[in-house]
Formats: sequence, C-alpha cells, structure tokens
Amino acid sequence: MECAEAVAEPTGGWWLKVLTHGSRRWNTPVCGDRHDAVTWGLEAQAHAVGAAREISEALLREWDMEYLTGDVALVVSELVTNAVRHGEPLVLTRRSAEGIQLSLMRSGREFICAVRDGADRLPSRREPDPAVEGGRGLALVSAFAREWGVIPTPPGGKFVWAQFV
Repeated sequence: MECAEAVAEPTGGWWLKVLTHGSRRWNTPVCGDRHDAVTWGLEAQAHAVGAAREISEALLREWDMEYLTGDVALVVSELVTNAVRHGEPLVLTRRSAEGIQLSLMRSGREFICAVRDGADRLPSRREPDPAVEGGRGLALVSAFAREWGVIPTPPGGKFVWAQFV
C-alpha cells in the first residue's frame, strides 16, 4: 500500500481535502496515522478569540499534543482576530446564523488550524510600523507556525491556515 497521500504538502495535502469537504467531525486511519478534524462555527465577535483559544487548547490536550499549546493559542488568536476585524461573516447553519469557522486537524504529529470567513480579500503580511499598534498578526503567525497560507473558497471567502509539527 502506498502512503504518499498521508504526507502533507506545503500547499495542502490530506488536510486540504478535509477543509473543502466541510465535515463537522472526520477521522480515519491512513497508513498507520490517524487523521482527525473538527470544525466549529463561532460568532464573528471579539469573544470568539477566547473561545477559539480554549477549544484549541482542549483539543490539543485530548490529542496528546500539549507541547504545541502556546504556539497554537497565539496563532489561533491572531487568525480569529483577523477574521473578526477584517473578514465578513459566513452563513454557518441552515437557520442562517452567521459567523466564522474554526477547523482543527491532525495527522500523526502534524497539526493544522484554519479559520474561514466570507471576505474575498486575501490577507498579506506587511512590515509592522512601530508607531502603529496593529499590523503584526501575520508576522507573529509566520514566526510561530511552520508555515501558513490562504485558500480561497468558492463562491466566496477564504481559509487562512497555519501548520505546526
């Protein structure tokens, strides 16, 4: 049996299929590693940042990946903050509730967090201005995650993701 599909590529790999599949909870063994993914809908409000951090910390404990807690908490906070401040809400349920989406995934020792919002405008990292309070979020994401990127989602919106190993 070939295991090539179990190796995550920098631009996606197994977890890209999970994000685009849209499943609320997904797990299956692939070539000896267990793939797990969980997705939450959150209100696009400031309190979503703390909720997303708590969810990611609890899931990292459940998955025996506590060693990533500090880095993931910081990155999840930045991604959710950016989605709340600069994104647009998604329709999350059949009852037309709107918000953002947090997806957390793992395969072996690889962990991916992704935040989806409804805005088409893609984020870009910029040099922080010392005189301005904001503008450092993606620089922090870049410093603490192995890599990060953006996946546009049809018909609109995007996932901003970060990978940890």
